[in-house]
Amino acid sequence: MKKYFSSFPAVALAFLCALPSLSGAQEIIERNTPSDSSEFTTTEKSGAKAYPEYHTLNKDSIRLTLLEVREEPDMNYVKLMEMPPKDLAGILVSLDTIVNIATKAWDIVKDNKPLVNLDTKYATAYPQGVTAASQLSQWSRPKTYVYGFYAENLYGGTMIDSKHKVIFTYNGSYKGKGKYLTAVTVVPTVANVSWGYRFYMSASVPDSTIANVGTDADPVAAMQLKLTWRMASSLKVVEGTSVYYIQGDGYFEEIASPWRKDWKKAEDVKAAGPLLLDPAGVF
Repeated sequence: MKKYFSSFPAVALAFLCALPSLSGAQEIIERNTPSDSSEFTTTEKSGAKAYPEYHTLNKDSIRLTLLEVREEPDMNYVKLMEMPPKDLAGILVSLDTIVNIATKAWDIVKDNKPLVNLDTKYATAYPQGVTAASQLSQWSRPKTYVYGFYAENLYGGTMIDSKHKVIFTYNGSYKGKGKYLTAVTVVPTVANVSWGYRFYMSASVPDSTIANVGTDADPVAAMQLKLTWRMASSLKVVEGTSVYYIQGDGYFEEIASPWRKDWKKAEDVKAAGPLLLDPAGVF
């Protein structure tokens, strides 16, 4: 995927030796739906027996496409649910200890329905001691990456047609120092799912991927956003994962997905935390 911002700061290279090795590229996983699954109705199961090609996704048709990159006018895309801002005088603020005080994992699409109530569904990367975005200054306008997600069945009909936005606000500083992140989230906009199918999507930002890739005196926050999806019919379940790297100076890159042929080895990824490509290793 194209890089839309300047390259990583050189200091980030110092973290590379601590990264674990990856076992391989992300892959789309396909398995049979259990015959006794209660997820589908009797009518759907009967239809699948009569028309299996309709109820089977073509793995080669599944694609996640970057449609647009743009700026948002403000942070109104999410309601910040944080503690009331207070005077930080006398409170120890650790610039180089970066924490997520918001959400670690959340659903985006559940049972074919976009979940648009995002009052608390976002992640942050603040200096420890800060409790609200308003305690930081110099925020840049939010950056938005709009994606389309599509899947066809064996007849060539589009069974899943959805869109979502990866959004984050960056460049927040504390007394002129650091570049931090707030309101990092995924907003679903469309989820069109054909009869006989189920679609789910979720996001997570594990604590172990939040780190400082700047210096102790002038930190740059970084995190990895993991996007996991699952599509199912009464015959087959298909699932996969993409991982995005987001930095406090506005840098954004997809570092792993089923569609990347140039998947990043650990020693090539300029991130401070481990790559969580194994779903069992998220928490």
